[in-house]
Amino acid sequence: MNRIYNCINIILGLMLFASCSTEDTPDSSDDLALYYVKYEVTFKTKHVNTEKIIRFKTENGKERISFTEWKSSISWEGTYGPVDKNFRPFISCVVPDYKYASEIHARIYISREKEPFVIKAEGDGEYSLSLETKIDF
Repeated sequence: MNRIYNCINIILGLMLFASCSTEDTPDSSDDLALYYVKYEVTFKTKHVNTEKIIRFKTENGKERISFTEWKSSISWEGTYGPVDKNFRPFISCVVPDYKYASEIHARIYISREKEPFVIKAEGDGEYSLSLETKIDF
């Protein structure tokens, strides 16, 4: 009779152990995931020779781009990374020393590993615009 109870206990123990999987344990791979940041900016000004400045953050630190092309409309985009989950993307756009109305539109996108990019921040401004976001997925 003891043998039967021992066999039943062993079988029940194996069934209980087998029903546990690694999916039941917290996954720390989210902390190790790599992310990519894409910035997108469009400037529209009344005059063609107006300077347009973009400042933004990459995996290498702060960057600055200046446009003085003879165009009244300029579009720019750049993708950077990989970065970790603690990275705080930001972009600042300005048309300095410009007395006329201008249009600035900017977006910040985030992608995790090889997933599609998702818009995390978007805004419009006349003379300047700043956007910042965090990685929360």
